[in-house]
Amino acid sequence: MKKNQIPMFPLKSIVLPGGLFPLRIFERRYINMVKNCLKNDTGFCITLVRGESDNGYITNVYNYGCYVKIVDWNQLEDGLLGITVEGIKKIHVLECNLNEDNLLQGSIEDIEVEKEYMVPQKYLSLSKFYKKIYPNIKDFISFKKERYADATWVSFRLTECLPLDSSTKNKLIALDNAFDRLDKLNEIVNKLYKKELGDL
Repeated sequence: MKKNQIPMFPLKSIVLPGGLFPLRIFERRYINMVKNCLKNDTGFCITLVRGESDNGYITNVYNYGCYVKIVDWNQLEDGLLGITVEGIKKIHVLECNLNEDNLLQGSIEDIEVEKEYMVPQKYLSLSKFYKKIYPNIKDFISFKKERYADATWVSFRLTECLPLDSSTKNKLIALDNAFDRLDKLNEIVNKLYKKELGDL
């Protein structure tokens, strides 16, 4: 299903379905975006930045992202607006451009929700690995409900939190099933965290 002119929030991080992500909002265009979302009970899309721009307004983003909704908001100690968003569904960005307020907007295509499958035996270490590192990352990115036995859920949580470049994260998001994603993640985690996996 194609939707027109959904606000885009370009970041170097991503949240995926089932994830919770705190954001600090300080630019006027994004404050207005948040106000509109709260007023109309709508969401926006978080996309990964592909490249910086000369004028400071990012327009070059990767073609996969996540439609999110605001589930909490408050004023932070530094006076900025703090919001927490929940990842609702993966999306494919068809095109995007800046509007008159220099807010990136675009057309998106919803991606079918991935089926739930049990984490295969050979990837159980990935589930255990995420469970082990979660206490150290939960202030930066967390989740709504734990589902450590669900292959899609585990693959989304690892894609969110691993220190990977945006291109790699986008490729992982683009995969349409959890087993392919877990296979790639297994290679990455074994390369980056071999010792930690051995200690599980």
